[in-house]
Formats: sequence, C-alpha cells, structure tokens
Amino acid sequence: MIKVAIPGGSRPEILEVITKAKQLYKDVVSFFVFDTEENIDSNDVWVYEQCETEGDSVKRAVEMAATGDAQVLMKGMVQTRTLLKEVLQKEYNLCGQSVLSHVALVDLPGNNRQLLLTDAAMNITPTSEQLKQIADNAIDVAHRIGISQPKVAMISSAETFNPKMPSSVLASEVVSLFKGSENALVAGPISFDLATSKEAADHKGYDGVIQGDADILVVPTIDVGNVIYKAFSVIGNAVIGGTIVGAKVPIVLTSRSDSTESKMYALDFAVRQVRDL
Repeated sequence: MIKVAIPGGSRPEILEVITKAKQLYKDVVSFFVFDTEENIDSNDVWVYEQCETEGDSVKRAVEMAATGDAQVLMKGMVQTRTLLKEVLQKEYNLCGQSVLSHVALVDLPGNNRQLLLTDAAMNITPTSEQLKQIADNAIDVAHRIGISQPKVAMISSAETFNPKMPSSVLASEVVSLFKGSENALVAGPISFDLATSKEAADHKGYDGVIQGDADILVVPTIDVGNVIYKAFSVIGNAVIGGTIVGAKVPIVLTSRSDSTESKMYALDFAVRQVRDL
C-alpha cells in the first residue's frame, strides 16, 4: 500500500482531492492528514492527526516519510518553504547530496502525448553540474513512469551552438557530461519548436536525434521554465501536475488556485513514481 502524508490537509479543497483519489485508488493508496483543526470526520477515507501548530503538522508528515511509513509527501495548505526546509533537515536523511528539483508532467490536449518539463519552479540559474543532476532527476522519473530511454532536450533559443549565448554553452556542457550514458538520449542545444514539433523539424531540415519527440525538456533557467509552463497551461490548455524530486520520496506541490483536476493529476504523477517500487 502507498501511504501519502499531507501536512495542512484539512482544508475542503484538499479533502475533496483525497476523497476522489480514494475512490480511484481504493485500497492501493491511503492518506494521512496532519493539521491544527479539531478532529475532522474522515468517513474512513483518511487518517487524521491533530497538531498544535502548522510547523508540527509539517514535522509529523516529514517524519512519516523519513521512517519509510509514507512513500509520498503532498503539500496541503502550508507554506512551501516551511515544508522544504523541514525536508532538508539532515536528521531525516531524505536528500543526501542530491539536488532537489521540480518536474512537471504536461498532458497536451490534441497531441496525444505527455512530456516532462524541468525545472520551472525551484532552481533559478543552475550550473552545468547542477543542471546535469536536474536532468538526472527527470530521467529517473521518466524511468519510473515507464519511459525506458527518454529523449532529453537541453533547451536553448537555437539548435546551433553559439559560444556567446549562455544557454547554448550550458546545454553543450551538460550534453558532454552525459557522454557514454545509456539510460537516456540527451541532445542540445535545441530550440523548443524542434524539441516538440515534428513539423518544425521537417520544415527546417533538422537532422538531429530529437525530431519533435522529446520526452523531457530541460530548461537553462527558472525564467525559461516558468514561461513555458504557463504557456502550456494558459494558451495550450494543458493539464499539468508537478512534483519535487531528488528526495527519497516525491513531494506533491499544490496551490490554492489549482483546480481539483490539476491536484489529482499531480497526485497521480507522484503515485506513478512509487507504485512499482
């Protein structure tokens, strides 16, 4: 059974997600909610523990993950920085030397495909070594959800190497770090259109190994990632769910503005990452 620990999970919008998820997963997934509210009626859908403070609710959820009693952390209505600060405490040994990064699963309507986008929410301007670890995190996620040899696109504004363009240099350096790797096909620099559109690759006569069929988009900075993320969501009407990865358990991040569908999608993304472990 997969156990999901949720600090700050007593808000109605979170309980709605839990209820729907329980209907979907039945006995495959169980939910443990920590919050400061008085005991809330679970109807046998979740287990509730009342805590004195928000910080206590975060601590209890992270402890559950650290001891192996929970396989997924899901942020309820607590501050993201509070949760991540607790996760990073050395006493829990949840992160080791890994770089934590955000990986979004993007479902593109009409394209009959999904892809991963990283990092649109956590690492601001990673070095080549850090970006390599960010890419490694995404590759690991891809393997966990069934993509055996993902195609990884190191995004820049153009596919031709330009030593004066930082993103081009960064992409080239990361590709060189993956030389000899057999668990993924990493290419770059490559522009967004060539990474995501077969028509664009054909039109430009591009003969690279990625022909609009990238499984993972790795961006050079958080600014680039955030713009792509929001463009997918607002203009592309994509359904997107994100998790923080690199720790021993995936961390589902939700915001108050996220739809129930989006929260469910993010939770399902995390469950897929741990289901066969």
